[in-house]
Amino acid sequence: MKGDATIMIRNLRLWLPVTALAALVAAGCMLVSGQFIVTFDFPDPTTITSPTVLAGVAVDLNTVGEYKDHKGDLKDVVDLAVVGSITNLTATATSVELWMVTSPGSLLTTDTAVRAAGVKIWGPLALGASATKKIGWDESAQLFTGRAVLISEIKGDGRFDLYALGTGAYSFRIDKGALIAVVDAGK
Repeated sequence: MKGDATIMIRNLRLWLPVTALAALVAAGCMLVSGQFIVTFDFPDPTTITSPTVLAGVAVDLNTVGEYKDHKGDLKDVVDLAVVGSITNLTATATSVELWMVTSPGSLLTTDTAVRAAGVKIWGPLALGASATKKIGWDESAQLFTGRAVLISEIKGDGRFDLYALGTGAYSFRIDKGALIAVVDAGK
């Protein structure tokens, strides 16, 4: 008799939580949350040949599976980075900045047009003459100057244009570039 009671208590301990979980799922009250990494890769390589011949990147995060799957549940963007290698293609030093234009669709082609229509979100990153610099997560995170406006766009429709601009008569190449965002999502 004592053995039967022990088995009943064990079964009750197992079935009570399982039954409660099944009731929550059936009622649509399931709580699911977590952090997800959203990576948008730039065309490789991305080459900016001069201040009058830019190569903008049309970002549409809706094409990224993790973003698309969790967009309706996005709560916050907790971290950002732009990673890759940047090579200065000139014999003079320059500083690289990343600018965002929030009305995507018509990629701008000049430095002046981007500065008039956009907002600086990252940089400056100093590059010596003919130098290459690999940008990792930690260094990139420290270079963000416009986190709030970028986060707003990520939490919004997820569509915007990015431009890398420099100082002086610049020309540079970005290899294996990507925008990475760590997002909180939950139901």
